[in-house]
Amino acid sequence: MTFFSKNKKSVTFATACWEEDWKTLLLDDNYLNEKMISPHSYDFEEKILIINNVKDRKKVEELAQDKVQKNILTGYVIAEDISSNVLDFFQLKRSDFKKGDDAHLYANVDNDWIYYNALAPLSAIYSAKSDYLLYMTGDSYLKDTVRWIDKSIAMLEKKEKVKVANLVWNGKVDEVKKESYKKNRNFFFAKEGFSDQLFLVSLETFKKPIYHEIREDSHHFPRGDVFEKRVFSYLKNRGYERLIFKHGSYTHIG
Repeated sequence: MTFFSKNKKSVTFATACWEEDWKTLLLDDNYLNEKMISPHSYDFEEKILIINNVKDRKKVEELAQDKVQKNILTGYVIAEDISSNVLDFFQLKRSDFKKGDDAHLYANVDNDWIYYNALAPLSAIYSAKSDYLLYMTGDSYLKDTVRWIDKSIAMLEKKEKVKVANLVWNGKVDEVKKESYKKNRNFFFAKEGFSDQLFLVSLETFKKPIYHEIREDSHHFPRGDVFEKRVFSYLKNRGYERLIFKHGSYTHIG
């Protein structure tokens, strides 16, 4: 039996699938619920899937609808169908998404790849109707239950400078400590850093046209003008901080 937190704020869980991972998310009977949603032990207001660039749209929609009928998801969104609205809302153009000088080092990375990389989380932010959004890429999951969302939201609301929260990535606590400048009982605090693999944010902050900035020191993000680079730049330009929950980790397999 799963025991959920008593919610103080509504939270949308969102993830996205594309051609390379929709089978993992939708054909595996346990992956989406048991590895991505339930381990947070939170009664999410919404649980949505963004269907991004897939070849067999009809098949993927049918499988997503099956997850809705089983109450694993509350709904799904076809990114292609809302892409014009998403770009207009965030005051972006498809031509804004450009590959980087290092794109040749990665398989199949072109301007379209950069665009779809951003369209998935932007569609989730645009579509979510809760106070907060927890977004995970399809190749990220939890091995253990971590009750962290209530504590993280409380800190996000207490500390005006803190705008994003996440778990430790791949169990790399030493790496987290190196990137942080202080800690308390439950959290590490960092003055920079962002990953789209897993992030918890207030939609009041992120559901705005804030994704235009590209800093010179953001080029450690590979492939091009990706979503991560844009959020990193926005946060750092304003001195905003990142919160990392100490007592839980997610695994990223991409």
